[in-house]
Amino acid sequence: MNTSKVIGAQNSSIIYTERPTVKALIINEIGKVLIINEGLLPGGGVEDHEDNVIALAREIIEEVDITVSDIHKLASVIQYRDFLKKKYIINGYTARYVDNSRQTLPQDEGEARFTYSWRSIEDAIKLVDFSINQTENTKALVDDAYQGKLFNLQTTRVLLDSFANRS
Repeated sequence: MNTSKVIGAQNSSIIYTERPTVKALIINEIGKVLIINEGLLPGGGVEDHEDNVIALAREIIEEVDITVSDIHKLASVIQYRDFLKKKYIINGYTARYVDNSRQTLPQDEGEARFTYSWRSIEDAIKLVDFSINQTENTKALVDDAYQGKLFNLQTTRVLLDSFANRS
């Protein structure tokens, strides 16, 4: 998968640990995409024993209680997260919504509070742009919580653009 975008600059004084990650642009039967927490896509880290598709399915179940099918590569993003000293290699995929008949398996309280909505691509892009602007107007790069939020919103935007340009 070719890298579509690099977010953050590699700092030569930091030794980064690579963290493979997956994100899903889930599309429902009427062409709307799933957005969680005001501008993010479901996904997370790939564990050592997993491939990307298995990790993606697990993360989606944990975060939003949805099963998917028809998973296809979309784009990838690199994030240099200086506060954590990690280089996130994010592989983005499209997936078709199947159902939400399973019980979520959140890993922590944060995941248990995830909210989501289905939006048109245009509305999703507007929401993500608004969230990026809101985050940039705060103390976005003072610690990893803010840097991570901003970088993940920017990653969502890259994946939405990749999908919109492909359609």
